[in-house]
Amino acid sequence: MTYQSADHAAMAALLDGLLVGARRDMTTIGDWADHLLESDPSPLVSEFVNALGDEWFDALPPDTLCETVTGQARGRLSAWHPGWPHLWAHVQRVTGVAVALAEEAGVDPVLAYLMGICHDVAKLDEFRTGEPHEDVGADFVGEVLRGHLRPAAIETIQAAILKDGDDDLAEILHDADKLDKIGAAGVLRRISSDTRPGWVPVALDRVAEDAARFPAMHFDLSADLARSKQLFLAGFLPLAFDAAADW
Repeated sequence: MTYQSADHAAMAALLDGLLVGARRDMTTIGDWADHLLESDPSPLVSEFVNALGDEWFDALPPDTLCETVTGQARGRLSAWHPGWPHLWAHVQRVTGVAVALAEEAGVDPVLAYLMGICHDVAKLDEFRTGEPHEDVGADFVGEVLRGHLRPAAIETIQAAILKDGDDDLAEILHDADKLDKIGAAGVLRRISSDTRPGWVPVALDRVAEDAARFPAMHFDLSADLARSKQLFLAGFLPLAFDAAADW
């Protein structure tokens, strides 16, 4: 089956199923599979979930330090803004891809994990303080990792989060973060932030724009993921736009 030949009504139902809102705790691929496949799903829905599963890499803490920092990052992110689950899902996906890319790059997976799990820890703070989340996130990294890693390693993570780095770790974050804007994950990320049907065309436009201006990747794995995600969108978006036009 291909998305081009999929049923119009099935696509409309899938898009409606993605409209869960930023507050709903849908932070794992299992959460989404249970939600989308719960009642006699169409082949299109099953194909979407399979594509999402191929893109959503596990983000398992590689050691006890990573476990501790994960709890601290989640606690900071969820402290006041009710839409934190949506951002936490993005953080999990970015972290999983970052760790996978670290293996290819020969980078310590602990550093890649800590960078990924902390990179957007202050993103929601911008709504009330206006301070760049990269600056606050880098400060957070300095606080929670001081005494646990060498100062040079901490500074490397901070530089990547600040987008000031030019090493493998910075390139890993660049690729992992950009990849979450396209493919099935990109569709889910954009649509699921709201609950209004009228949001769907706007969200699809954002995915299409991100795909059109997608940057070059730095590693074989990230380049392969980008190609597969773009191929997914080439089949998915035309039918999705057609179904969304009814709203």
